[in-house]
Amino acid sequence: MLEIADENTERLVRLVNNVLDLQRIESSKVTLEKQACNTADLMIQATEAMQLMAQQQGVILATQPVAIEIWVDSDYIVQALTNLLSNAIKFSSPGGTVWLTVELQQPDVVMFCVRDEGQGIPADKIESIFERFHQVDSSDSRKKGGTGLGLAICRKIIEQHEGKIWAESILGEGSTFSFTLPT
Repeated sequence: MLEIADENTERLVRLVNNVLDLQRIESSKVTLEKQACNTADLMIQATEAMQLMAQQQGVILATQPVAIEIWVDSDYIVQALTNLLSNAIKFSSPGGTVWLTVELQQPDVVMFCVRDEGQGIPADKIESIFERFHQVDSSDSRKKGGTGLGLAICRKIIEQHEGKIWAESILGEGSTFSFTLPT
């Protein structure tokens, strides 16, 4: 009983923190502290933060840090990357791999990608997963510990940075979440 209470307490704390994050970002009261950042450093911070979770799930985190200078609020970009990595890890099977990559798309645009070998997302759900409290399968929230806010937070962070975020997926093969940012 205590274990169940503890798990539910942790889930509620995550939910409240996510709601507060989303409200703060949407309220326009958040001032981004943009500065010159190195994409490789952001990728390393995000993967280091998620390494323990990956190990606990038996998932391999693979990253190819590339040094590209961008003008962003590093804390928010690391938060977006960790949210995407967390989802990819949660929905991967033990022994699976999650990749984090970045590339220069144009002289003034970078694209980050998080790719997994998980269960995939039905095509008719791809756009709605970025909405608040939306999950492909609500039974997953109890099993996987999600609140349905992580992707909504990612979208707001990326939009605040004048970027775009989207997902591509093949059922049974995995998903790729990508976002672009102006340099």
